[in-house]
Amino acid sequence: MTGRKRESTIEKPVRVDELRPWSELPTELLELIVSCLCIEDNVRFSCVCKKWQYVSHSLCVVNQSPWLLFSPAEDGLIKFFDPSQGKFYFDEIPELKATFILCSKDGWVLFSAFGYGIFLYNPFTQSIIDLPCYIIYQFSTVRVALSCAPTSPDCVVFAVETDTSCFGSQGVSIRICHPGDAQWTTFQYQITDGEPFCCGDCPVFCNGLFYCLNETSDISVGVFDPQKHTLSVLSLPSLNLPRLSCDRWRPKYMAEFKGDLLLVCVSYPDKPIIFKLELSKMKWVEMKSLNGATVFVSTHSSLVVTNVPRISSNSVYFSKPVCYGKSSYLYCLDDCRYHPTRQWCEGQFFQKSVWIRPPKMTHLLFDELY
Repeated sequence: MTGRKRESTIEKPVRVDELRPWSELPTELLELIVSCLCIEDNVRFSCVCKKWQYVSHSLCVVNQSPWLLFSPAEDGLIKFFDPSQGKFYFDEIPELKATFILCSKDGWVLFSAFGYGIFLYNPFTQSIIDLPCYIIYQFSTVRVALSCAPTSPDCVVFAVETDTSCFGSQGVSIRICHPGDAQWTTFQYQITDGEPFCCGDCPVFCNGLFYCLNETSDISVGVFDPQKHTLSVLSLPSLNLPRLSCDRWRPKYMAEFKGDLLLVCVSYPDKPIIFKLELSKMKWVEMKSLNGATVFVSTHSSLVVTNVPRISSNSVYFSKPVCYGKSSYLYCLDDCRYHPTRQWCEGQFFQKSVWIRPPKMTHLLFDELY
């Protein structure tokens, strides 16, 4: 029985110089790839060749998701969480030993060193800006905020503290300084009428003024003008909020967005209720939608972003204790539910983290943890 003769084919080796280089990939395909990359992968992508670097830099204006920064450990180890990637990063910074977080602004974080005063630190550039001596203890009633990034000549550092020891009135102490000043400028005010006033969580700078939400009442907001050095208290109608049982509480967070002052009231597992301050009507107006924006809330800093890849729009992101699974969860106003469904809501005494704004393009500064 004779079979058909098989002819073996030998593939000719392809010369390396005949292969199409990676730089010839279509620009549209490269842009699609870059749009799906996180910060550190974007940096690696830009190192392949000049064309890839050009495409990477042309798209680096895409907003980055806020990161959650946890209070430093005793040895100066800090940890970040990127909700858009679901990844943790860490870095060891000796300067942050024995410190705790006060607030953040535009990538800068204000730290207090136990017994040594306060300073500003940028974890992305590792820059430090010292401030005039001011001892703030971890559980004090001092609340601090910044008007803008401390690298700006217009930056004002604002600190407010309430003294309720005065009989029949309340003493409010406000300190301000500019980075580079030798000392703080202090102002003393007396509040003799209206609701008892005590500044709640982190004050907010909006349209040239610092706003302080009253911790003891939702019908008054303190307003400080850093130019005129005046303090006034806005008396507002009470918020239309559902009643809570005696064993539940409702934290409130303020944030600035495009010149508007927002207020997020949270009472898990109920939906968060969001208000906008209408100064013309002198009242808080409930918002049914964020119009595509995303709010990130925490005790030390809350911020609002838009058009961030891999971040749920029209949603509110929260932080929670590190020991309970992932470090953030969200409520989506579109489907009216929390994601994931079951959460352990972070209470006031568990708040050890702050949302910070990373730069739109940065080198890989941190090691991935998990």
